[in-house]
Amino acid sequence: MAETYLLITTPQGRKQIPLGNQPLTIGRHADNKLVLADNMASRFHCVIEPKGGNRWVLRDLNSSNGTTIGGKRIGTVTLGTGQPFVIGTTTLSIVDPTSPATKADGRPDLSATISGGEEELEVLTEDDVVEVVDDDQAIAMDTDGPDMSAIDVETDDAGITGVTPNSEDAGKFEQTLEVLAESLPSKPFGENEISLVSSRGQLMHAARKSGSGKSQQREAVDILRLILLICTRSRASDIHLEPKTDYFQLRIRVDGLLVDAARVPNEYGVKLAAIVKVLSDIDISQRTSVQEGHFAAKVPGPDAQKTPRRIDYRVSFAPGMFGQKLVLRIFDANNAPLDVTQLQLPSSMLIGVQRELQKEAGMLLVCGPTGSGKTTTLYALVRSSDVTHRNVVTIEDPVEVQIEGVTQMPVDETQGKGFATLLRSVLRQDPDAILVGEIRDPETARTAMQAAITGHLVFSTVHTTSTIGTVFRLLDLGVEPYLIAQGLHVVIAQRLVRQLCQFCKKPVRPTADQISTMGRAGEGVSQIFVARGCTRCLGTGYAGRRAFFEMLRTTDELRDVITSPNRTMEEIKRVVGGDNFMMLDQAGFQLVREGLASFDEIEQAVGK
Repeated sequence: MAETYLLITTPQGRKQIPLGNQPLTIGRHADNKLVLADNMASRFHCVIEPKGGNRWVLRDLNSSNGTTIGGKRIGTVTLGTGQPFVIGTTTLSIVDPTSPATKADGRPDLSATISGGEEELEVLTEDDVVEVVDDDQAIAMDTDGPDMSAIDVETDDAGITGVTPNSEDAGKFEQTLEVLAESLPSKPFGENEISLVSSRGQLMHAARKSGSGKSQQREAVDILRLILLICTRSRASDIHLEPKTDYFQLRIRVDGLLVDAARVPNEYGVKLAAIVKVLSDIDISQRTSVQEGHFAAKVPGPDAQKTPRRIDYRVSFAPGMFGQKLVLRIFDANNAPLDVTQLQLPSSMLIGVQRELQKEAGMLLVCGPTGSGKTTTLYALVRSSDVTHRNVVTIEDPVEVQIEGVTQMPVDETQGKGFATLLRSVLRQDPDAILVGEIRDPETARTAMQAAITGHLVFSTVHTTSTIGTVFRLLDLGVEPYLIAQGLHVVIAQRLVRQLCQFCKKPVRPTADQISTMGRAGEGVSQIFVARGCTRCLGTGYAGRRAFFEMLRTTDELRDVITSPNRTMEEIKRVVGGDNFMMLDQAGFQLVREGLASFDEIEQAVGK
């Protein structure tokens, strides 16, 4: 049976959408069911409400330019099929293909006068009626982004509009995400248990009650919950939603690698972006500029009482060829080590680090390339440094994770608040421990090292490849050798690699070259493992990431070498070498020996 639809005519083209039995809101704002890219339309212009018997009520929402019928501005009027009304340059009319007033070709017959409420309205002639075209021939009306016209709207308890696409692609898209979510082994909570909190701390979308049931098609806010659920279960760090010509590409970054998740229908993609903007308090009308914000989700905790815990999302919109690309950076405390014991350091390194954390002064540096997990290690060190009884201050660019009991300061170079400036200020705040996000210039390096020898515990990072190279990097930055010898206590070099999926990893016999490259770690090894891929690891062959480390502790002998004018890297290697010093590559190949990582992953990480 043919369904009653709304015929929309604009200068750009024509389109039809089914009316259904729900109110249809019209305007320029993305939260409307029918979004018009018409400058004469208001953000929330009017609404059509079904009244049964092929009758509808058209109600103007105090729009600036008004809604007109027959050239007359209306407030509230009863509509019948075939009766056109105008918003700016857009003409709309309701068409019932089964009505006697409809011709055999599906076009409305306007040969009779149509009532417009209390007064007789002008009837348009045959020439004024626009022929209905098929959906695949229709032209999108919203020139600022993908078309959102074929969607139904419902309003939840929080007052935020959700959407349900009417397209057949919506069901396939939902099913793809559902299968993805259920294939992941970790299931600490369900989709309905996720609450969404705005950047202002307001609960916008509460968790659904247990057993409340689920409609056959999800609203857009439920799809957002489902995507966030997949990311939590897969330990993803980022979400990418990128508009293409006729769909949005959804990808998630898992273990450092972007994985295709689904192709999102246009109507869903635009509404998902709109919901994220509302949660992040971002101007929803801007679609061609760079925009940033944040929001959070509350989910059940891992304890028996399921105490709610918070997951933070940093939002970034950037303009692209087909609209704004959305990237969400995920900050989930459950995916990060809470203290130094969870870093999976070898026992000898762990004991040494814990001993240094009990001291009142000295510098602990973490080095490695970008993306090697240095900041995560610093946070674990800070959390383990007795923040309850110490005044701990951090200087970061930017502040990524909030640490309870710690004063955190963001760097802002535009206001003259760089690392060195803030560090000098912090030293007047009676700090016990200081975290400096990165040592990148001579002034910061010297100030931080002076703080380390004057009664402060200092944590920081340096972009070097090895612990020994860090010593020479500090010298290159102009730090006096005696300051380095006295202030530098520990240097940790680290790399981050993907762990093999324990459900699908495949054993192979190592080659002679691999055994030779592994050195001591390869002695007696008869098999190693390679990635294969299964549904539980999203087909990547890897599940989770793990760091491996090299640690240098300063000794009296090393201090003598550092202060010597004839110091060389080989001399330092000779001093620190021995059974208690494990080079970074050997620590990595030890993971290969234990079947936790692939040979290729370690070789790529250490640059062998």
